[in-house]
Amino acid sequence: MSVAETLDRVYEDLSPHIGDVLPEHVEAFWRDGFVQIDNFVSDELCDRVVEHFGDWTGIRFKSWPSDPAEQAKFKAAYEEAKKKPRWFFAIRQDDPWMFNYVTQRKFGEAVAKLLKLPSIKVLTETLHAKMPGPSGQSSSFDWHQDFTYLPIDRAQAAQTWVALVDITPDMGPMQHLIGSHRSMPGIRSGFGELAEDVFPELFEEYQATPLHGVPKGAGVFHHCMTWHASAPNQTDRVRWAMSSYRMSAKAIYTGADNLNTNGLGLKPNKMFDHPNFPTTYSEE
Repeated sequence: MSVAETLDRVYEDLSPHIGDVLPEHVEAFWRDGFVQIDNFVSDELCDRVVEHFGDWTGIRFKSWPSDPAEQAKFKAAYEEAKKKPRWFFAIRQDDPWMFNYVTQRKFGEAVAKLLKLPSIKVLTETLHAKMPGPSGQSSSFDWHQDFTYLPIDRAQAAQTWVALVDITPDMGPMQHLIGSHRSMPGIRSGFGELAEDVFPELFEEYQATPLHGVPKGAGVFHHCMTWHASAPNQTDRVRWAMSSYRMSAKAIYTGADNLNTNGLGLKPNKMFDHPNFPTTYSEE
């Protein structure tokens, strides 16, 4: 029995723990390509999400331990987690509670308001736990757009990125190129080319946001065409955060490689007709 088929056994309305998108948030989203909404997810719900990710990955540390034996356990847990078939993607396919969390109606409603769409489906979710600098496992993300990674036919999607702990500027929070959602599709990062070299005009036309902390529970929403990047985590604390993508319910599956959709029997050039991709919000 699939996670989606067992959802009714674990359903819980989490709406009291999830905030609202206001008209000023929609205005900022379309002006800048992103918007940060503080106190969007309650501290209690953030803690529950971290707990489920800890159970799923085996990484239950909150910070880099001082004891060498514990440091070895930390590294071993991280190495074991990296062996997972989908790495840190698609937890909802394994964890019914996380399926319930990701498919909450209020998340879908928030993205529907931001994208000005009548109906929304959930597409992806990803753990963005940056390991502490002393572990030697922290990494950066070069400037990129998410749309080039998504197996959808239209740029009607937005990422919901939630800080699950207080994130300070030296923990590698996201930076965005302000207004860059108006740009053309670009490259995928991580394949030997840098956006700064290929598209220098981007950095002439759009200014990067100042590096700043993100408080626990803040939701950072950005358009799938918005360029963004993040630096390594330089602290001794784990930067617990997660993202999830929501898209137009009318989006078509392209067949492109994606760990959230691979192996599910989806048909290219057809709609996302699968229980893993429910419509989470509809005005109808």
